[in-house]
Amino acid sequence: MKSNFILLSIVVSFFLINKSYADQKQLVGADADYGEHLFGECVTCHNSTGLGQGIPKITGMKTSQFITKILAYKTKEKENAVMQMVAERLGEEEINSLALYLSKLK
Repeated sequence: MKSNFILLSIVVSFFLINKSYADQKQLVGADADYGEHLFGECVTCHNSTGLGQGIPKITGMKTSQFITKILAYKTKEKENAVMQMVAERLGEEEINSLALYLSKLK
């Protein structure tokens, strides 16, 4: 029984470390200060709290969650003409910087 618990702990730890590594890997070139600067454009719709009327909340998201969502707009998997236009202009560094900055806001 004890060995099963130890084995389970090792497996869970592996997945947690691997997920953390994946998030770090996605954030190549990320700079929270640059993300804050870029967020200045987002406040037009999302306002300074990251939540506009009828607009989804973008603050406090996990970095991987934000990246997945913005890439879905960029590849037009998600439909919203404004967000598609915004996402198309963002490169990897900008997306990662925004993700890092927004993940720190509540």
